[in-house]
Amino acid sequence: MLIELRLRNVAVIDAVTLPLAGGLNVLTGETGAGKSLIVGALAMLLGERAAADRVRTGTDKATVEGVFDIGNHLTLRALLDARGVDADEDDVLVLKREIGSNGRSRAWINGSPVTAAVLAEIGALLVSVHGQHDSRQLLESEHQRDVLDAFVGAMECRTRVVEAFHARSHLVARERDLLARRDDASRRSEYLRFVVAEIHDAMLKADEEQPLDDDIRRLSNASELRALASQAAAALQDDEQSALARLSAVRRVLQSLTRIDPPTTRWQSTVDETVYALEALAQELDDYAEQIEADPERLRRLEARRETLVTLRRKYGPQLDDVIATGRAARAELDLVDGASDDMRSTVEARMAADRALRETAMQLSGLRERGAHQLAHKVTQLLPELGMPDGRVAVVLTTLDDVTAFG
Repeated sequence: MLIELRLRNVAVIDAVTLPLAGGLNVLTGETGAGKSLIVGALAMLLGERAAADRVRTGTDKATVEGVFDIGNHLTLRALLDARGVDADEDDVLVLKREIGSNGRSRAWINGSPVTAAVLAEIGALLVSVHGQHDSRQLLESEHQRDVLDAFVGAMECRTRVVEAFHARSHLVARERDLLARRDDASRRSEYLRFVVAEIHDAMLKADEEQPLDDDIRRLSNASELRALASQAAAALQDDEQSALARLSAVRRVLQSLTRIDPPTTRWQSTVDETVYALEALAQELDDYAEQIEADPERLRRLEARRETLVTLRRKYGPQLDDVIATGRAARAELDLVDGASDDMRSTVEARMAADRALRETAMQLSGLRERGAHQLAHKVTQLLPELGMPDGRVAVVLTTLDDVTAFG
């Protein structure tokens, strides 16, 4: 219910505050008194087109505000919530429209900025403007349904139908998604099984490539590595010109030097440490040379393994970690095919239960409407003679759906 209308700088109006009481309120006055301006300002507040010529000459903007008591209007509250507008705890809704002299307009509902479209959408539930020969809302099926539901007290039941419908729609969407994903995975299952088998059979390890390359490099150069190690060992110890032989001569000279000048002993220690280190190195080189053996068969196996890894990386890579991840993802898709029946079964069962719940609540709502339709028609018909239509008759006809789930 509109309880107050405020106008400022609208056409020839400077400022007007119009309080309205419950029941019938009548605006009277001579032609040109401003009655049409007030009705036009109300229409502008409800989202109709606002032009710059509505702004009072000499001012920057025109403002229209309306204060409404919305009571327990469930449909309106649901729409407000859907549009992100907070309803006042005291059931008061304040609409405001501002039109600038440049033609730009702004709108607010309870202080929250909204578009003119949202303002019109909310306003349509607040006010019905009746002309002499027409009423737009009375011709709208949604409004007719709202009138009937309000008359028979079916708003709460209708809310339950809406909730049941949305619950079912969610399950229908989930069922369709599961079917689509399962069908897609089924079409790809042969390929997925090949991918899983190929990657699984390879028994990949994320860090195996570098050691594999090292082993291949050693086996490929076994002869050269053995020759180099043997040559280095010989240079250290095998003849009189070797490093160890020459260091032995140095050691003997230092021993003689130490007998004459004892403080030079530290040099002897340095040479001894060097000799011990070179002897150990020569032994390691000999051991290394003995261990290096040509093994064509092992080299062939390692090269085949490397070729397998390269092929897998080329197909599913670029890195070995990516190949392993691809195998896991393919396995997960196959699990959807192989194990989706349980999930699908539970979803279908839940959807069927939602079908039944929706039908039951819809039948309850239809029952309320059917019982109230005749009563509403009778009461409105009784009022028509007072409105100058003694022979007028109103009939309320319900059009039902064969299947309430058809909307889903």
